[in-house]
Amino acid sequence: MSLVDELLADFSPSPSPIQSRSASPELPPTNSEHQHDDNVAFNGVLAELDSTARLMSQLSPLLEQIDRYTETPDSVSGNVEDNPEYKLLVEVNDLAADVTNEVASLHKYIAEKYRPRFPELESLVLNPVEYAKTVKVIGNDISTIKDKQNELAEFLQAAIIMVLAVSALTSSSRPLTDEEFLAANESSELLLFLDSAKRKITQYVSTKLSVFAPNTAALVGSQTAAQLFGAAGGLNGLLKLPACNMPSLGAKRNQTNIGLGNTGIRQQGFLYFCPIIQSTPIDLRRQALRILSGKVALSTRVDLAHTALDGSQGLKMKLEVEEKLEKLGIPPSNKGPKALPAPDDKPSKKRGGKRIRKYKQQFAMTDLRKAQNRMKFGEQDGDYID
Repeated sequence: MSLVDELLADFSPSPSPIQSRSASPELPPTNSEHQHDDNVAFNGVLAELDSTARLMSQLSPLLEQIDRYTETPDSVSGNVEDNPEYKLLVEVNDLAADVTNEVASLHKYIAEKYRPRFPELESLVLNPVEYAKTVKVIGNDISTIKDKQNELAEFLQAAIIMVLAVSALTSSSRPLTDEEFLAANESSELLLFLDSAKRKITQYVSTKLSVFAPNTAALVGSQTAAQLFGAAGGLNGLLKLPACNMPSLGAKRNQTNIGLGNTGIRQQGFLYFCPIIQSTPIDLRRQALRILSGKVALSTRVDLAHTALDGSQGLKMKLEVEEKLEKLGIPPSNKGPKALPAPDDKPSKKRGGKRIRKYKQQFAMTDLRKAQNRMKFGEQDGDYID
């Protein structure tokens, strides 16, 4: 039995030792005994991280309920808001954002604990989950990276593994103490546990939304529909929300849009990142958001009325939105150059009057010119010889 198992066994109420987790821990069973064992296994890390401890206390019973409802068949009757499974759906959907934030905090905590052993790892492996798995595989001896290439190749690229092996040879680091290594190892296991719990919540929400809100899920996708429900507080909250305010759900207030090429779109919330809007050209996304928001409001009413449970109305609305966006994207028809009208050189007609008579007098023929042009009748002109 390793030193880690011995230390964990001291915190365990049962005499049997707790088996150490693998690099990819499985989700905990639904019974309460195994849930308690998991809390005991992470007792050292949870004592230092208060926010993670609070999250784990909320997450454990919810995961039990998810397992219980997953085994039961899907059925919707009566008011959706009164369904206990629907309340669980809204609650775990809100908790998913907290899990994401806690994974980022745990990543910083692991990096702080493991930095003395391998400081270059933090800049080479940026993904929090991959970083935690790498710490689990490498351990306290970074010189064995070449021997563990097969294990690292399951989640890292070959080029990154090669860079890690080279960096380990030239790294100026020191071995971790038993307390530091235990903290890094436990926090890595906890991060992997939270990541697997988040994936389980996402899968559960995506599956159940096709039962509680089939038309909205068919229109904008299960993930976007789950985010909208979580931000608005369920179907009733989304129903009371005006369509013009839906694009602002999930938008970051302090987000700067300068230089992003988004043509001044400020409301970049959950609806902005749905597949329909992202597949639309940037110059048409403002109109696409306005059209799609109205359709989401209609699909929410259809779901609350328990009609079109197969999602047919949502698919129909999606086709209508795509047809409108396709028409907006059609360029105007080219009618060719227009010929200029035929020139009209006739002088414009002018009315008579004192002013026009004076104007004509300026260009009138004088009496001298008239006399010069006059020819005598019946007289023969003389011949002129030079």
